[in-house]
Amino acid sequence: MNDLYDANCENDGNSFAGISRIYTAEQFNEILKEVYDTIAPVWPLKDYVAVNPYFGIHQRRFMDARAFLKVFSDCEMLMPLSFYAEQYQHSSFDRADIAAAMSELVEVGLKTHQTLEEIDALLQSTIMERTTLDQPAPEANPDRCIRTIAEIGTQSTKVHWTEAIRDEVSNFCASHYDDGQASWQSPVKHLPLYQAWRTLASHDRSMESLGMIGFRGYVQHLPFTAEAAIVYSLNRMKIPLPLWSTVLLCQAFSIPGWSAWTKYQDTQKSELTGNDFAGLLAMRLAYDAVLSETLGIRGNWDEFVHDDAASFPMPSSHHTVLRYILLRASEIGFRKSLLQSLDTNAKQPAATSRKLTQMVFCIDVRSERIRRQIEAVASDVETFGFAGFFGMPIAFTSIGETEPVAQLPVLLKSQFEVREGLHDRCCSGHVPKAERAGDDVLSRRVDIRSWRTLWRGFQTSAVGCFSFVETTGLFFGFKLLRRVLGWNGPITSRYDGVSLEQRSNVGPTLEGLLQQGITFERQVALAAGMLKNIGLLKNFARLVVFCGHASQTDNNPLAAGLNCGACGGHSGEPNARLAALLLNQREIRAVLRTQGIDIPDDTLFLGAVHNTTTDNIEFFDAPQESHINWADVRKLKETVAVASEATRQERMPIVASGTPADLLLRAVDWSEVRPEWGLAGNAAFIVAPRSMTKDANLNARSFLHSYDHTLDADGKVLELIMTAPMIVANWINMQYYASTVDNHHFGSGNKTVHNVVGRFGVLSGNGGDLMTGLPWQSLHTGDHYQHLPLRLQVVIAAPLIAIDRVIEKNDLVASLITNGWLHLLAIEGDGFSYRYTAIGTWEKIDGTR
Repeated sequence: MNDLYDANCENDGNSFAGISRIYTAEQFNEILKEVYDTIAPVWPLKDYVAVNPYFGIHQRRFMDARAFLKVFSDCEMLMPLSFYAEQYQHSSFDRADIAAAMSELVEVGLKTHQTLEEIDALLQSTIMERTTLDQPAPEANPDRCIRTIAEIGTQSTKVHWTEAIRDEVSNFCASHYDDGQASWQSPVKHLPLYQAWRTLASHDRSMESLGMIGFRGYVQHLPFTAEAAIVYSLNRMKIPLPLWSTVLLCQAFSIPGWSAWTKYQDTQKSELTGNDFAGLLAMRLAYDAVLSETLGIRGNWDEFVHDDAASFPMPSSHHTVLRYILLRASEIGFRKSLLQSLDTNAKQPAATSRKLTQMVFCIDVRSERIRRQIEAVASDVETFGFAGFFGMPIAFTSIGETEPVAQLPVLLKSQFEVREGLHDRCCSGHVPKAERAGDDVLSRRVDIRSWRTLWRGFQTSAVGCFSFVETTGLFFGFKLLRRVLGWNGPITSRYDGVSLEQRSNVGPTLEGLLQQGITFERQVALAAGMLKNIGLLKNFARLVVFCGHASQTDNNPLAAGLNCGACGGHSGEPNARLAALLLNQREIRAVLRTQGIDIPDDTLFLGAVHNTTTDNIEFFDAPQESHINWADVRKLKETVAVASEATRQERMPIVASGTPADLLLRAVDWSEVRPEWGLAGNAAFIVAPRSMTKDANLNARSFLHSYDHTLDADGKVLELIMTAPMIVANWINMQYYASTVDNHHFGSGNKTVHNVVGRFGVLSGNGGDLMTGLPWQSLHTGDHYQHLPLRLQVVIAAPLIAIDRVIEKNDLVASLITNGWLHLLAIEGDGFSYRYTAIGTWEKIDGTR
């Protein structure tokens, strides 16, 4: 595509006649990239992870970003006044916090004419609105400058054009991207999105039957490429060039779910802006262009054209500024309680005696609770926090599978593949004695899964679907009763073909690493890098456990969202077991000793996984060797069992369970919409030694990353933490924030009416847009909010100068902090706390403000 032409003329599908204006491809690609960069992607269900839906606008200040979204959408970024009034009534923040928030307004370019007394009086007089089981309906944005033609047409006709077009686009995309759910595949699935749609839509009469006259003819005359089709429709609608970016954003946000999905598709390709997102915009614009001509709707676009049409500066109203003040006040209130709970003067305790166990958990907020309980039960257990993939950048392939699963944050690429196998539980990690058994497991697993696939195919086939119900209905009645009563246990294919006595021997192996270029030296580097980043370099305990985490639920399409985000929405078990496997190698320990990491010969590394729904911890890979002190292993398991029960007791009122048995039942209850709360409530990311947080009950609201700045003279570990785990925590925090303040655009609605589409996403009911964020039941109890939308408070125990170096070196980190997408606090060695301001300076604070 060298040139894109004005389309106020006849088009033969390949070129334009009667050219009146020429727009270069470079101009248009710049516009398209601006729109593309604003949209955040969404991952498929099998890899579902938290995504910050505002990430594409992080370069704008928080309130400027809200004003920007308000130009072309109904998106909201602040809670209603009634919510803040209720929080004020419950003492989540006070007058001093409001005053502190008001004093910060100048930093973000806002001002208010209201006094503290007036704000207090308004909150006192605000009627408390009790939140019901239903999520609040989205509020219309009367100040919007740009709307779709479908929205305008919906207001003037009896047809709800917005819904009709959204359903039409959704039905096509669901069919096009289907990943094996549908029995009958789309005949044009092999074509790119736009070309596939153009082929079918040129013969589809459904929109014309609703009154969109001439739609098929219009599609037939569209250019063959998505980019040219966008230009064609924009010119047919007579939209001025300065408004193209904003109009395209309006189109994208009219179907935000599919926009996010096509953005994801393009991120998996090598092109900067792949064809799927452009194809979706071309499709959506075509409906508006035909509707514009059918209904005679001509937007008065010229009145919106000015020097900077893309920004549309909108001054915030007094009401909006007030809500922002109250958001900031609630964050300051949380900050006070957080800092007061920390021992900011704590020193690393001197090693007086060797610990029984050191356990390394994921930084996930759910780990905070069980870490605290384990340490309360046993003083000889020390815990650490580290990213749940344990620095193992792997893709994991289970026995019988051909496609490896990436086990690391989704923004990273796996560097090598680790294969599952059967081993003899020796420290070498090799499997010579288990090769034949592994072949038997593979054969049985292939048979089991092949028959399962055939059976499911018969159930849904045109021949079998009717007779199937008639002949097997009674049998499935008993099966249904068992599931209702919770007698079935978890439905899992994890151990297909594996006998009970073999299950403890199934796990990741080192087989095939050398063939992938992962030399012995590289394995040593992986092990050393992990220990250095954790800060575990000396005083090793007799047992060192790497504990990943996973969630256990039934009948839950969004189950991956409850697993480990650091492992791409999967269990952290393979990573934890691989880390232990590497460090149990005598040869690797010998080299580490030459690097100053002296691991005693009697130290045993174990892999484990924390089930966050039941709070059970399962241990793996204890080598059967004579030097192992099995009494230590038994004592650790007993300690963990007591701590797990205490954790369940603490969680019972939070999940409304009357007994521990009720809580455990949630893991296998296929009707449970709240099997656990996931990361709801997350509000802080603490980078500090455990001594600073050990005596605090943080109520599973804080990500805890171990860090000792005295072991990090060059600041490389701190930079890694601030550019990787901190960013991931921000993504999680913003997903929960956006899903709470605007579930309509950034959440996924009511979980009880979700329908899986194409095995990759969910719809609400049988139509509408693709759902992207968290369901209402993951945020709200039915009585009150379980997640309070607060921006992440990052607390780092390190010298200010070290933190400044990281900020100055990394534009993304600086943008997130100075633009208000997270708040940065520092605790220096003197115990004083400092706040990083929006103007890039440090302000000394204390726990009272």
